[in-house]
Amino acid sequence: MAISEINKRPWANTPPARFDIVATYFPEHTAPEKPGLKLRPGLVLSVLQGKNTGAYACRVAFGTKNLKIMDRSHLDIIVQHARDLPLLGLHRATRFDLDHIVTLPWAAEFFGCWSGRPTPRIGALLEVYIREYAYLMMRRGSATNKQS
Repeated sequence: MAISEINKRPWANTPPARFDIVATYFPEHTAPEKPGLKLRPGLVLSVLQGKNTGAYACRVAFGTKNLKIMDRSHLDIIVQHARDLPLLGLHRATRFDLDHIVTLPWAAEFFGCWSGRPTPRIGALLEVYIREYAYLMMRRGSATNKQS
């Protein structure tokens, strides 16, 4: 199927919102021993629109099941409470790595639908996690300012 045909998905004209959780192809590059891209959760941090083209792109934080709680809880959004997982559309505990952010065109080449879903959008952050994100970004900004 040609890329132009792939991008004619019904959802391609309706971008996600900030803090939506979407199914995206990560990693962007594959290792030779593990060929093929896999759909993984990603956290949309911002949605951009081209002035001339009108095309959408999303800044997305990589989601992983490798929680690294001791090392990364003060740096990343970690969703691990069983009651929150289905509300966010997640199947397992997930860490959104705020050091691994990419900007991807909102197109079927980079986003896909999990089984039974009509769009790549699988959920959205709850308010408690949005506040945690704001706090983490404030701390990261403070740390950067102290180093200057």
